[in-house]
Amino acid sequence: MAPRQRTQLGPFWRVIAACAIALVTLGALAPRAAMPAAAATVQTVQKFATTQPVMALTFDAGSDRGYAAQILDIAKAKGVKLTFGMTGTWAAANPDLVQRMVREGHQLINHSWDHPDFTTISSAERASQLDRTADLIRQQTGAEVMPYFRPPFGAYNTSVLNDLATNGYTVNVMWTVDTLGWQGATVPQITQRVLDAAAPGAIVLMHVGAASQDANALGGIIDQLRARGYSFATVKDFIEGRASPEYRYFPETGFWVAHGFLRYWEQFGGLAAFGYPISEEFVANGVTVQYFERARFEWHPGAWPARFDVLLGRLGVESAQHDGLLATAPFQPLSAQSDANCTFFPPTGHRLCFGFRGYWQTHGGLEILGYPISEEFRQNGVTVQYFERARLEYHPENTAPWDIEGGLLGRQLLAPAP
Repeated sequence: MAPRQRTQLGPFWRVIAACAIALVTLGALAPRAAMPAAAATVQTVQKFATTQPVMALTFDAGSDRGYAAQILDIAKAKGVKLTFGMTGTWAAANPDLVQRMVREGHQLINHSWDHPDFTTISSAERASQLDRTADLIRQQTGAEVMPYFRPPFGAYNTSVLNDLATNGYTVNVMWTVDTLGWQGATVPQITQRVLDAAAPGAIVLMHVGAASQDANALGGIIDQLRARGYSFATVKDFIEGRASPEYRYFPETGFWVAHGFLRYWEQFGGLAAFGYPISEEFVANGVTVQYFERARFEWHPGAWPARFDVLLGRLGVESAQHDGLLATAPFQPLSAQSDANCTFFPPTGHRLCFGFRGYWQTHGGLEILGYPISEEFRQNGVTVQYFERARLEYHPENTAPWDIEGGLLGRQLLAPAP
């Protein structure tokens, strides 16, 4: 092929070209127009800046009722808090689920009234979309969605950001990965997309609608991410600095557990041994404490670093003393020896036998329950035995291993929390 001939410009066109180049160059060098001050106050988030292995699982609710109840069931069973992008029309059609979301500790964010593209509607329409949704959710639940907003279709521009700021919405919530469940992705495809995008601070976008398989993928996603060391938090948790493995919220009782208390709870018995938290941390007699259904955690700096400097309160002793039991026959020391069925503890002069001994040995022993301070006896129709830090109860109507349970001494002894 013959080479192309160079085009020769005449003098007139050379002048025009030079002017055009100059204008382009000046345009490139000139500073860009500044974003309006109001828009600049809005933080658009696609991924949170953190090195902690924590992610946000978010669901948009804007079509049908779909799998919302199943999603909430899974989240409750696995102890995970979710963030729901809520449209007003969905909330109006499903007030029971909206109330349940709030009741179980999930976050709601404003997702407009009926899901229009915010870049195509007026400022007045945007304000109406935001206000109607916020007002309805407040009426239904008492919860506030401001200042969090997720734009329908992920569509926004400077004008939208300016109107968001004007109406009090300063966090524009996008996402790191869209599962594409709404486009028909299968459970394995949804799961793999999330796992491939998993990173500290990642935001996962899912949908509650029946057209999506996100709900059916959720349990497996949570399990596989946890196997990689991830925990989960809401958008609000991230913004307020509470998105960390150092914190966990328990919607069952409405309290947080944090730092060493959380690590102790998770590592040395969890729900079975200690129950749910029933207070926040507070200071009692100069010691930071937190009550659980079956225990009181106490923080004693330097006392036991291997166990996060957490000691357990002597609730068994305190409960027996409170109820006037220490002077009764079951609490009087014995002179005995260990045999095949019972172990005798000289420090307190009491035996530990059969099922109670088996439970004691497999549920923390001396470090968690302490020495026995009574023999077995009947109390309120139940066979019980007191220990320094607990009361064990035998419930033959329950199937093993749930026939032996720790008494709810924390609930019994907790004074009204500060």
